[in-house]
Amino acid sequence: MKLPSVIMLWQNLKTVVARFPLQVLIALLATGLWCYLVGPGVKMEPNEHLVKLLLLCNLGLTLLLASDTYAESSSLSTTSKWLLRLLALALLTTLYFLIDPFKYLIDVFRVVLFAFAFHLLVAFAPFIKRGSLNGFWQYNKTLFLRILISAFYAAVLFAGLAIALFAIDGLFNMTFKSDVYLRLFITLSTGFVTIFFLAGVPSNFQSIAEEQRYPKGLKIFTQYVLIPLMTIYLAILLVYEIKIAINWELPKGLVSTLILGYAVFGVLSLLLVYPIKEKDGNGWIKLFSRFFYVMMIPLIVLLILAVIKRVGNYGITESRYILIILAAWLTGITAYFLFSNKQNIKLIPISLFVLAILAIYGPQSAFSISRNSQTARLKKLMTSKDAPSRKEIPEVVRYLVDRHGLASLQSFTAANLTEIEKKIYANAKKNSLMSYEAKSKEIDTAFALLKVKDMDNSVFAKYITFTNTSGVIDVRGYDGLIDLNDYSALANVFNGDKIEFEKGQREERKQHRRKKAERLLVKINGLEAAVFNVDSLARDLLMKNEQKGFEKHGHETFAVPSALLQLKKQTPKYNLTFVARNLSGNYQKNERIFNWLNFDGYLLIKKN
Repeated sequence: MKLPSVIMLWQNLKTVVARFPLQVLIALLATGLWCYLVGPGVKMEPNEHLVKLLLLCNLGLTLLLASDTYAESSSLSTTSKWLLRLLALALLTTLYFLIDPFKYLIDVFRVVLFAFAFHLLVAFAPFIKRGSLNGFWQYNKTLFLRILISAFYAAVLFAGLAIALFAIDGLFNMTFKSDVYLRLFITLSTGFVTIFFLAGVPSNFQSIAEEQRYPKGLKIFTQYVLIPLMTIYLAILLVYEIKIAINWELPKGLVSTLILGYAVFGVLSLLLVYPIKEKDGNGWIKLFSRFFYVMMIPLIVLLILAVIKRVGNYGITESRYILIILAAWLTGITAYFLFSNKQNIKLIPISLFVLAILAIYGPQSAFSISRNSQTARLKKLMTSKDAPSRKEIPEVVRYLVDRHGLASLQSFTAANLTEIEKKIYANAKKNSLMSYEAKSKEIDTAFALLKVKDMDNSVFAKYITFTNTSGVIDVRGYDGLIDLNDYSALANVFNGDKIEFEKGQREERKQHRRKKAERLLVKINGLEAAVFNVDSLARDLLMKNEQKGFEKHGHETFAVPSALLQLKKQTPKYNLTFVARNLSGNYQKNERIFNWLNFDGYLLIKKN
């Protein structure tokens, strides 16, 4: 495989810009936005409008590509082609104002479903009105190989340029920070890959329908990679099905993932070998295609049983809705390919596209049905006298607020939840709070309004944050203060001494067991001067919080007086005090140890 020359790249670029001008603009915009969002100086939670715009760039690329290839295959006029483009842009503009992924988690799912649907649309858009099945297959084969080649070229370019930057760094002492390499990766993976891929999109749909070439590599890949993997899945599932029949027990939730994996590998294998299954010498492929759909019958039964078990116990959620739809789709596709003589493979992407679109908005959508199902479940739990059932109430409340917003609980209270929600987010914006902090406030408000006690249902681990109540650090009696969260390249020099820090873990023994504890190491002039056991401080705060309880500031976030967030050490030359600003981590409840711990704060220094 030859790497592209500069002249070829330039010619391809001119052709792509002329054929797909909007897609090229979107690719450049997405590259610029992504580079900016990962750059230095950007807040931990970036501008939500820029993030939405970046998400819509992904949708715009595929939607516009589908509309352009449809226009070309249908021989539409330039005016009609631009009208389709304007309709696509109008849809994207509408989505920009409709979705709010920072506020509602369901909008993240909506973006994913739109992306899935638009990618499928690219696969069959040129063949909506006409086109042979061979042309459809050859077109998608070309797209599939083109994206692989684009990714390969981008990987080679990134490796070469990254090594060049590293060499310049080493030879000429020119320091390149990590964000330079990250932006290089973004530029190649977003800008270069997109434009290079567009250069290979077929334009002559008549000639591609007459093409008969079949890549030998695809046959080898399918025969020696996909089919063996699928066989492994099948063997596991059949043994598990026998186990269920012997023990007479309902299937576990994991089985649905394995069945879908088997179906994906199987359908992909059949699509890849579709043109050659009727040719002489490939009878085994035709036999395999029949065998695959026959074996899908008991697996679909097993999948339906798994779905019934989950939905019966916990109601419908977005993931279970998608599982139900896929089970129904697999049933229909299996019946079609077993009993139909047409064997129209275009039905696969078209049917999935329709189902994906129907799942996004409307009363039949995944989100409407999931919200109604969980609301009905919550009503049933609220009136239940069964103690174990009532323990599920906080989980359902948290799910509804997290996915659908505070207003989804309107039927449970007379308070105007829409107005309360608006005030919470207005206050969060005013005080520059993170989106998760606003969401935590929503959840706490829901618990208060519904008079529900937030039960901790986690058995093993729990995430918790302790934050300093004082926005001002009292430096009286000290000679200096160093911000531990300052990542500037300048060294901290105090009283002629160079002071350095290391955050990390060290092993310590506890009851004949070894565990890793988080600590802050302070070095003075390169020598270890003091070690602050931050892990011990966090465990003490856990004990104090369980005994008297600190003031709660958001979900599992507690405000702690500054005096309780301090550790002191004395060296021959200085008195050092570590003052934590934030301590957050995930701790093992049964053993009261932290699995991991993050912290930041200040070091106060006083000369002896």
